[in-house]
Amino acid sequence: MQNAPCRVIAVSDVKQIIVSADPSEGAILLFELPGAANLELKIPAIAFAKLEGLLAKASATQAKLNGPQ
Repeated sequence: MQNAPCRVIAVSDVKQIIVSADPSEGAILLFELPGAANLELKIPAIAFAKLEGLLAKASATQAKLNGPQ
């Protein structure tokens, strides 16, 4: 996977996250891109759960680095 092609997309804003009530369906993430374009990512449930875990770890790490405020 290290040599897999990678697309880098600049995101201006996170517009919406839709999580299905059906846990097998996953989520849709909608981003705004520069130039008035949108990007919609359809993420399966297992990948969304992994993303949530990674974001929680990143948030905890950032909180440790920044200390109490």
